[in-house]
This record gives sequence, C-alpha cells and structure tokens, in this order.
Amino acid sequence: MKAARLVTPVLVPLLLISCSGGRKAVPQPDVDAYEAGDDVTGTMVLVASSDSDFKIEVARRIGESLNDTPVHVRFIGLEQLAGEDISRYSAIIVMDRCVTWGLDIATESFLKKNTGLTSMVVLFTSGDGEWNPDMEGRKYDAVTSASILSNADSVADEILGKIYAILDAES
Repeated sequence: MKAARLVTPVLVPLLLISCSGGRKAVPQPDVDAYEAGDDVTGTMVLVASSDSDFKIEVARRIGESLNDTPVHVRFIGLEQLAGEDISRYSAIIVMDRCVTWGLDIATESFLKKNTGLTSMVVLFTSGDGEWNPDMEGRKYDAVTSASILSNADSVADEILGKIYAILDAES
C-alpha cells in the first residue's frame, strides 16, 4: 500500500508528459509550400499538411483532380496555418496525424481558432485509422485513415467528394 502511494505521484506526471511529449519528440516535417492550378479564378483551396509519403500522395491526387477544374490550390505546411488569411479560400484541407492521442500543436491551435469553419475537411491519420479527436463544437468534416499508401486513392476521393460539395454549395 505504501509503495502504491509513492509510485502514483511519480507515474501520473510521467504518463501525462509522455502523452503530450510524443508529438514534440517525434516531429513530422511540413511539406514545402507550392501552388498549382488556375490563377485566374477566384476559387481557391488551401491544403495544409505535414510531410509523409501517405499525405504527399493524398495531396498529389487531390491536386491532380482539382487541376482539371477552375480552382487555384495552395499547398502549405501545418506551421504556416497560423499566418494564413483563411478568408481567401473557398475550402480548406488540413492533413495531420494522431500521436499519443493528440494533434500537432499548430493544427490544434488552428482548429480551436476556427471552430465554426464549415468549409474545411480534416484528415486524421492514426495507427488503425479509427482515431478522431473530440470535435468540441467544431463544424468541419473529418476523414480518418491509417497511413497505408495503397489507400491514398480512396482517401483522396473521400476528401475530394467533401471538397466538391463545399465548392458546389458556394457557387
């Protein structure tokens, strides 16, 4: 009994630190920013993501599909979200991963700041593809997936279906 009272004050803080610390200890770099598509149209889509083979492939497929439409697409890293004027965009796609039951700090901050944004689709990747954060009154659409490269096509199609619905509702 005495050992349990001694161990609990040590283990609980360590567990809490490891849950939030994992996101900092295993950072995923951001994608390099670039733009594609129609420069003339007023329709703009923002894609923010960290750099992983799976997310890069999903973003590539999204970019290819949107390239066939009168849409301008801007690809940025998650760290750039805070400085972005989101009023410029008709739709926003954010792609992040779950690490130790949480999101990248930049993503979490962006989502908390924009809880009422309905023109956003967020892809959450996790080990089994089933994790979804507490929505906390947020209005965005969420897609979840494991980071399995062979699933990139179906995940991109799911995201695109939601993005095309947002763009169609706007016009």
